[in-house]
Amino acid sequence: MSPSANSIPLRKPWADWLIIGLFAALLWLPTLDFFSAMDRTEPPGENRLPAPRPRLERRDLSGVQAYFAAAEAWFNDHFGFRKRLIRWFQQWKMRLYHDLSGYSVVPDQNGWLFRGEDQMVDHYLGMAKFTPAQLQCWQTLLEKRRDWLAARGIRYLFVIPPNKQVVYSEFLPVWLQKATPARRETKLDQFLQYMKEHSTVAILDLRPVLLAAKTNAPIYLQNDMHWNALGSFIACREVIKNLRHELPDLPPLRPEDFTWTNTPTTGGDLARILGWQVAEPHHFSCQPGPALSALHTNENRAFKSNWGIKPLSIVENPTAALRHNVVLFNDSFGASWTQFLGHSFKRSVFEAESREFYTPLISSNAPAVVISEMLEGFFYIRDPQEMLAKDALP
Repeated sequence: MSPSANSIPLRKPWADWLIIGLFAALLWLPTLDFFSAMDRTEPPGENRLPAPRPRLERRDLSGVQAYFAAAEAWFNDHFGFRKRLIRWFQQWKMRLYHDLSGYSVVPDQNGWLFRGEDQMVDHYLGMAKFTPAQLQCWQTLLEKRRDWLAARGIRYLFVIPPNKQVVYSEFLPVWLQKATPARRETKLDQFLQYMKEHSTVAILDLRPVLLAAKTNAPIYLQNDMHWNALGSFIACREVIKNLRHELPDLPPLRPEDFTWTNTPTTGGDLARILGWQVAEPHHFSCQPGPALSALHTNENRAFKSNWGIKPLSIVENPTAALRHNVVLFNDSFGASWTQFLGHSFKRSVFEAESREFYTPLISSNAPAVVISEMLEGFFYIRDPQEMLAKDALP
């Protein structure tokens, strides 16, 4: 016998209206944020610029189609609460499912993060090697640069900062530590040995000085691929020490000339990729002491070079006793030297392109030395043949 209709409990009308109201609110929340910017979440680290606001360039059919395609791309990058939703997705995927498939970051159980792109594991283990032709091409590139400068009385120095995992290998994941050969030879080891046997180009390997310095204080950031201000200073001091062999009147860099503080902060490029907002315990900052002159910096964010539009920074030191200028072609590691290198040079010119060797920039600044700074990981993947063609040296 079926139950009586009167025995079936009736749903409350207010419950239906509540569900409808919540559903409508969820539908309208992205639109509300789109116009009011309620979402204060930090943008996710996507390593790209968001799509620009669309513009109607032509008033024909193809122009309208292009406008709507651009409008869709712009909306997809700016819809309401997009930043918060991406953060939740990153955190849940990592913490609930331990899924790292979408990331270029290698985490350690102690909280250290390492950059995992560009065959990091193969390069760290020494499995990837230069071919003889690649080594010879690197030799040709560096010698052409050295010889072009020497003909003009300018010294050349090629500087290679080490990857973070080389300095702090003890914080790599256990599986990677166990896989490391006892007699590992990396591409950098291979290159340095080859150049020692076949060339006299000045090359500065920063691994020894940084490995020694880390026993005194942290020199790389835990949540970032870069060194901290202290590591940057130690590396820059080694550069000046190397240059003083031929330029003895260069003022040395001394840590006591700066005021150092270690104040924890948040952030880090690797942490941002994972969507994490974690504390950075190894953040150092420094201020020049009263014995140092105040540096004057001018920036050009749209400098045209062989490699396109690049940022250019010029640091001037008013100290009358300084005589020499320097031109530096650098990546993000060398960019942190703007606060240090200028205290030893009259004029320091930084172009943010480590592959560059732009002769008009060199000639117009009359440097005593030109420095090419290139991170170990970038050095492994750069094409010296392409750089030779861009240099266009005789």
